Amino acid sequence: MKNAELLLEEQFDELVASLQKVISFNTEKGQTTENAPFGANVRACLDYTLKLAESIGLSTYDCDGYAGHADFTGTGDEVLGILGHLDVVPSKAEEWLYPPYSGEIHDGKLYGRGTMDDKGPMFACLFAVKALKDAGFVPSKTIRLIFGCDEESGMQCVEHYFTKMPYPTVSFSPDGDFPVINREKGIYQFDVVCGKLPKGVTITAGERANVVPSLCTLTSSSELNLGEWENDITREKTAKGYKYTTLGKSAHGSTPDEGLNATHAMLKMLAANFPDNGTLRFLAEKVIDTSGKSWGIDLCDKESGKLTCNLGVLRTAGDGTLTATVDIRFPVTYRCDDMYALLRKNTPEQFEVRPWHISEPLFVPSDSKLVTTLMNVYNEVMQAKLEPIAIGGGTYSRCLPNCVAFGPLFPDEEQTIHMPNECIDLNNLKLMAKLYLKAIYELAK
Repeated sequence: MKNAELLLEEQFDELVASLQKVISFNTEKGQTTENAPFGANVRACLDYTLKLAESIGLSTYDCDGYAGHADFTGTGDEVLGILGHLDVVPSKAEEWLYPPYSGEIHDGKLYGRGTMDDKGPMFACLFAVKALKDAGFVPSKTIRLIFGCDEESGMQCVEHYFTKMPYPTVSFSPDGDFPVINREKGIYQFDVVCGKLPKGVTITAGERANVVPSLCTLTSSSELNLGEWENDITREKTAKGYKYTTLGKSAHGSTPDEGLNATHAMLKMLAANFPDNGTLRFLAEKVIDTSGKSWGIDLCDKESGKLTCNLGVLRTAGDGTLTATVDIRFPVTYRCDDMYALLRKNTPEQFEVRPWHISEPLFVPSDSKLVTTLMNVYNEVMQAKLEPIAIGGGTYSRCLPNCVAFGPLFPDEEQTIHMPNECIDLNNLKLMAKLYLKAIYELAK
């Protein structure tokens, strides 16, 4: 073990250089071509990664371009899975200090899309495995690094991969927070097809269910009374009437109170102007409550806390019908069927509830061998006394049994995942690689 730690230290510059190379691949989801279901760039990145794994003595498998794995074969039949992804969310280069696919280093930080989510952590794991192998470690389990290619856009990668390959015996995903995430709330994303808006009114907001909308736009053929919201809403006279705008602050839909939802003030103002409109009354009185209490869906448990509710998208159809897209994260001791029943019970009968992306919660007991092993590793290395945590977000961990998220974000570390100027602190990269080496050793010895 000590030899492996020394080798990892010696190979750190190689890790950084390899990470810079893999960052150079723009792995935003692209056009499907033969053997490249998520685009040519993602295909090229997977090829590079598997070739690098082969060069350090691992055996590899390409699963039709959806995913791939690299194996350090053990003496027994069990498999330790390490599951991460090579694809990334889109970037707008003009919002970055440094080009998002250049892998530049400034002030001890490596910048680039994917440095934290999830290329950096997966390459830290890859080089941890390399150090163990070079040190002569003989694992009892096969150590399998699984590289997915579509985590950010629906996880078709692992769905396809696990039709071809069995689930590992035990796994972790370096795609969350330290110390250990063993509870992930259920995800319930759905449309509520409401009634019609008042004649001459249209409203638009948001692009994705899991993002707090920062802009809401309303057009009206007649002038509306802004009332107590006149400081929150701008009004502009147009050729066809009036345009109203509210600005907010984006945040992840799983933590809606960290943002400012631009729809809230607009819907309250509209409901005040049209008190007899059932659609507006329902949205303004029920749906905009981020706790779900006003809607009658405020579930809670001691294992993961309270439900959260994000009104992510508003769209007005040509006939004036308003559809609201909502993202709910519900506690781990409930199921998707419970969520639907509660929504149906507390939503007006004439409004449709149309689920389109749902995922059951993840709940791996805190006293399981997997969780206790990872917690012991983290607390020993970091000289801490932390406990496992719960989140509202979703990771690969919920896609297979006996899997939890383990890093890469340290407690109190600045969050840059999915943001402009995503970066990884090189000291933290070295530290997480050490944590992954020790965790892999303990789980596979």
